[in-house]
Amino acid sequence: MLKKILLALSTGIILALSLPPFKSGFLALGALIPFFLLLEDKSFGEAFRWGYAVGLSIDIFCLYWIGWVTVPGMLGAFLILPLFTALYAVIHVLLIRTFHANAYLLFPFVWTTIEYLQSLGETAFPWVYLGYTQSYYQSLIQYVDITSVYGVSFWIVLINVLIYAGIKRFQPRLTIAAMTAFVFLVPLGHGIMTLNHRSMPSETIKVGLIQGNIDPFEKWNRQREEIHFAIYDSLTQEAFKQDPDLMIWPETATSSYLRYDYNFIKRIRTWVDSTGVPLITGSVDFEHLESGYEYYNAALLFEPDEYEIQHYRKNKLVPFSERVPYKHYFPFNVLKNLLYDMKLGIGDYARGGDYSLLNATSYGDSISVAVPICYESVFPDYVSNQVHQGSNLIAIITNDAWFGRTSAPYQHAQIAVFRAIENRKSIARAANTGISCFIDPYGFVSGSTPIFTTTQLVHEIGLYEGQTFYTRYGNVFALICLVFTLGFVLFALYILLFGKRKTGT
Repeated sequence: MLKKILLALSTGIILALSLPPFKSGFLALGALIPFFLLLEDKSFGEAFRWGYAVGLSIDIFCLYWIGWVTVPGMLGAFLILPLFTALYAVIHVLLIRTFHANAYLLFPFVWTTIEYLQSLGETAFPWVYLGYTQSYYQSLIQYVDITSVYGVSFWIVLINVLIYAGIKRFQPRLTIAAMTAFVFLVPLGHGIMTLNHRSMPSETIKVGLIQGNIDPFEKWNRQREEIHFAIYDSLTQEAFKQDPDLMIWPETATSSYLRYDYNFIKRIRTWVDSTGVPLITGSVDFEHLESGYEYYNAALLFEPDEYEIQHYRKNKLVPFSERVPYKHYFPFNVLKNLLYDMKLGIGDYARGGDYSLLNATSYGDSISVAVPICYESVFPDYVSNQVHQGSNLIAIITNDAWFGRTSAPYQHAQIAVFRAIENRKSIARAANTGISCFIDPYGFVSGSTPIFTTTQLVHEIGLYEGQTFYTRYGNVFALICLVFTLGFVLFALYILLFGKRKTGT
C-alpha cells in the first residue's frame, strides 16, 4: 500500500515541478511512468480508485492555489477533476487487457482525449495540461499552430510510453532508444526550422500596459476608489510620454460600473482625446432586462473623439468563483443556494454571449483586438475563435492578485505562450499585480514584470496578418484523438463482452 501511495504522489509532485515557475519541463517526460507502474495488474475498480488518487495528487500539488481564491472552487476542483484521471485509468486497464503491450501505443490518444474533455462544459478547467510544462522550450512547441497544446501533451505521453517500454523491455532497448530519439528530434528540428524562417509583421505598434497593483480586498472599498484611480492616472500619464499607440489596463481595473460613472468617464475621455491614444480597460458592467439585471465581467474600449464605448463581455466564467455551474439544474441549483447562504463569495456573472472584437483606431491605423479576460485565456479554441473573427492582436487582461505569491500567476502567464504560437499573433498581457508582459507569435516573452509591483510598460510589437491552421480549423487534432480513442474503446468493450461469450460457446 505504501508503494502504491508513493507512486500516486510521485506523478503529482513531478508534474508540479514541471510546471511554471520551475523551468524544468523535461521532468514531465517521465512524470507518467509512476502512474503506469501503479496501474499494472489492476481490476477496473482498483484502476478507478487509484486513478482518482493520482488525479487528486496532481490537483493538490499543481492547483493548491485555488484555495487562495475560492474554497468552494477548490473543493469542486478536487472532487470533479480527478474523475478525468480515473476515467483514463479505467480505459488504460481496458486496453491493456484487450491489446496487451500494444495498448501503450494508444495511450497518447487516450490522454489527449481526456484533456480535451476537461475543456468542455460549465465545470471545464483546462489548466493542468501536460503540454504546458514545455512553455519555456520554444524550439520544441512550434507545431502547436496546427495541433494546439494537445499535440504537445500527445508528444509527452508518447515519450513516457517509450521510456516505460524500455524499462519493461517490450522491445530491445537500443530500438526503443532510437525511437525515443526520433520522437524527440522531429519537433525539435521543425521548431528550429520555423524559428529560422520567421515571418515579418505587417506593421508595428507601441502598446502600453498598466500594472496598478491594487489589493483586491481593498479595490471595492468606495472610500479608496479615488486613490486607486489616481494610481492608474499617474501610471498612464507616465506611459503616455513614450508615445504608445494603444493603452491597456487590466481586468476590473476600475471598481465602479465604468460605463455609467460620469466622473471617471469624463477623465478617461480627456486623456484619450488629448493624446489620440485609445484605451482598453477591464470593468464590471451590467444590463437591465425585463427579467432584472444581468452583471458582466467586461472589457471596454475608449477611442479618441468617439462617444460610443465598445465593449466585450466575458463568456468563460470560473466555476464556483464567478458562477455556479449548471445552477439551474438539480443538484447544482441546491448547491448554489447553499453556497450563497454560506456567504462564500460566489459570483453570479452572466455570460457575454459572443466573440466580440474591440476595433481601435490609432493615428489612422485600425487595430482589431481580441480580449480574452483572465480565465478565458486557458481555452485554446475560445481564443482561436476570437482571433478567427479577424483580430490582429490579442490583449489578455487579468487580475491574478487573488492567487498571492503562489505558482498560479506564473502558470497563467506561461499558458499564454501557447495562445501566441497557436494563432501566430502578438500578445499584450496586462495583469493587475503581474505578470504583465508581451509575447511574440513564436512564444518569446519580453518585458515581463515582477509580481506585486506598481509599474507601467511600453513596448513595440508586431501585428501579423493571416491565420494558422489551428485558427482556421480549431481542435482537429484533439477530435482525431477523440474518435480514435472512442473507436478502440468500443472495440475493446466488444471483445470483452462478446469475445468471451463466443469462446465459451
